[in-house]
Amino acid sequence: MLGRVTQRSIALNSLNNLQASQARSSKLQEQLTSGKAYAKPSDNPVAAGNALRLHEQVAVNTEHARNIGDAQAWMTTQENALDGALSALQKVRDLTVQAASTGSNDGRARAAVAAQLREIKEQLVSSANTTHMGRPVFAGTSTATEAYTAVTDTDGKVTGYTPNDDRGAVTRAVAPGVEVQVNLSGAAVFGDDTGSVFTEIDELIAAVNGTDGAAISEKLSVVDARLDKVTNGLATIGARVNQLDALQEAGTARADFLGQQLDEVEGVDLAKTFVEYNLQSTAYQAALQSTAKVIQPTLLDFLR
Repeated sequence: MLGRVTQRSIALNSLNNLQASQARSSKLQEQLTSGKAYAKPSDNPVAAGNALRLHEQVAVNTEHARNIGDAQAWMTTQENALDGALSALQKVRDLTVQAASTGSNDGRARAAVAAQLREIKEQLVSSANTTHMGRPVFAGTSTATEAYTAVTDTDGKVTGYTPNDDRGAVTRAVAPGVEVQVNLSGAAVFGDDTGSVFTEIDELIAAVNGTDGAAISEKLSVVDARLDKVTNGLATIGARVNQLDALQEAGTARADFLGQQLDEVEGVDLAKTFVEYNLQSTAYQAALQSTAKVIQPTLLDFLR
């Protein structure tokens, strides 16, 4: 038995089909403007779940890249400080050799050497108290504002320096399961309560003022030992910098890979989508015109 097809049912079916066609055109247009394959997770739950996991991995990778940048800044700050300390100590060694030759040094020459040594000690204090983002890089995890705090007598004269290095390790997470120590112990480079480069230079100055060539020569081995500690510190930084550079390169490659994965999961082929949009738009216009001609005059006339 054939059912009766009324003009109203034809009009409703035509309108539903036109609305469906327009919805497809709207979805394609949204994809073109957003560059995304879907507007909400319910459009494609599986792809949305994969995209969520990928976005989480991207966020973690970005955080690691940020940590690597901060670690590199710590390394650069410390390297510059130790370069300055190394140059200063090499000058101390030259002055020590010069002062040990008592036969060619009169009182004025020895006083000049002592004055230079005092200036160099101030340079070393400045290097030891180098900061990064307001934190002393050679004070470990201490909350002190300086790695070495000057101790003064009642007259305001500096009599020594108190180390604030707690030997704590400042670390940064730079890759999944990888943490790198970004600080050097100030005690290992500049010394601690048991002996520091500052007291060593004070003792050297006293020996120079005492005109004792043998005592001055004995200090040469002390200066060499301190030079070795600074050199070892620079070597440690160099090794860590190489590690960070390798991790940074790996992180960049991972970021590119995750970006490609995200594009495959939630991106669209713009050229293909543009062609589909044009075809859908053409089909919609043709359907609109043919429907308006076939169906008797109704509200569809106003849609042409």
